[in-house]
Amino acid sequence: MRRGGLLFLRALWPQAFASSFFTALRPRYRFNRTTGKVYVLRPDRYGGNVVLDWSRVKAHVNWCAPREMTWDDLRDPVARQARQANGGGPMMILGLVLYWPSFDPDDMQRKGEEVLWVGPRFAGEGLWQYIRTFMEEGIDAVPVPQLGNWVRKGYSSASEHLEQVQLGASKALDEATGRSGAMTAAVNVAQAPWSPLHALAERLCYWPTFPDEWNSDCGQKRRESGIGPEEPLRWVAR
Repeated sequence: MRRGGLLFLRALWPQAFASSFFTALRPRYRFNRTTGKVYVLRPDRYGGNVVLDWSRVKAHVNWCAPREMTWDDLRDPVARQARQANGGGPMMILGLVLYWPSFDPDDMQRKGEEVLWVGPRFAGEGLWQYIRTFMEEGIDAVPVPQLGNWVRKGYSSASEHLEQVQLGASKALDEATGRSGAMTAAVNVAQAPWSPLHALAERLCYWPTFPDEWNSDCGQKRRESGIGPEEPLRWVAR
């Protein structure tokens, strides 16, 4: 019986648990307009770390493969049409995907091809225009991030996870639409018991950091914990 349970867990692990436990806490992307590069941190099983040229990027602002799509479907023209008609699957969960085509369109090995899912679900066009404007025009051309736009670096406590991850978006909607806090209160009641487990699960992962040899911050060191802008600023914004 025990052997059967272990075999079942081993079979289930790659699909259900490998992306959440004993791996990177999250992928990280750094867009650097000074170097014209996009620096990517991700586990080896999802392509590994890579440095990409911003000049080659293409944006798909409302795209997500249905969950049932297989590897063979990627090159099947009939499956491609079905995917375009049913992007995101039954729930139409779409988002921003950045795509780097292969260096040589005729290369069967598709060298240079990369795909990144960027930001939360439904971010789409707005997030793409924010990134594009920053990379092409600079930081003064984009809006100042609001409180709900920041993502915590490193690990969070149970209360921090509840406040920033589970309740953050709901509170932002309360403020933007003037709705009552009933929905936020319901989310709080539903998620509060699970927050300690989320905080524990985070500590079963590691926090990825950008290699020094990349010089992806151009010598302007960022902190690797906390949330919000650098306080105090360690460099002059430019």
